[in-house]
Formats: sequence, structure tokens, C-alpha cells
Amino acid sequence: MIIMAAFAILGAALGLLVRPRMLGVALPVMLAAIVQGGVFWTVGVMAKQPNRELLVERLQSIFGEGWIGAMGPVIAALIGALMAAVMSAFTDPTKVEPLLTADGIRRHAGKDGRYSRVQGMVEDRAIHAKAESRIDQILGL
Repeated sequence: MIIMAAFAILGAALGLLVRPRMLGVALPVMLAAIVQGGVFWTVGVMAKQPNRELLVERLQSIFGEGWIGAMGPVIAALIGALMAAVMSAFTDPTKVEPLLTADGIRRHAGKDGRYSRVQGMVEDRAIHAKAESRIDQILGL
């Protein structure tokens, strides 16, 4: 039971944090299957040795007996990863499209070295023309 809860928490953490989401679901399942397969193989090797009955029984009580008992933690990891991946898909921030593109705000320097206004950046009014002429007159341009 403890191993099942541990694999469910591991699956949820990896399903939440690993991108792309399919890898975040597949990774904890593969890890759980590798651990359970390793324990199943170890129990099979130790069962053939003398005086290992107590250790084999303890490993089987922790990790499950046979393939059916080993599937519980793997399924718990799968469910935890799937739930975390689905729930985190809803909480991801939406990508906001930029209002202005780089082409829209590009400014070019004219022959006099001054930047020209971008189309629609500033509304042309008579007061602007008067202010520019005064500044040009003061600077001697």
C-alpha cells in the first residue's frame, strides 16, 4: 500500500512538471514498471537460494506478489500522472498574442538622422508641426 501511494505521488509530480505531457505520463509508468520488474526478478533469484524465505516474503508484502500484485503500483502511477497532466492542462496560462508586431513598430532614420514616425503612432496635428518648427529653429536645423 505504501509503494502504491509512493508511485501515485511520483506519477502526479512527474505528470505535472514534465513537458510534453505524454512524456510526463509515460515516464512515471516506465519508472514504476522498471522498479516492479526489478523487484520481481530479485525475488525470483532469491527464492532459489536457501534461507531467504523471510526476505522474499517481506519483499512480496511490500511490492506485491507476482505480476498481478506488481500491477497495482504501476496503475497507481499511471492514474496519478494522467490526473496531474489533465488538471495542469486546465491551469496553464493562456498565451497572449502580441498587439504590435516588430514590423509594426519598426522606425527608420531619415536623411536628417531623425527617426520617422510609424504610421498611426502619432496623430498629425497642426500643433505638432508648429512645435517641430520651433525646435528646428532653436537648434538651427
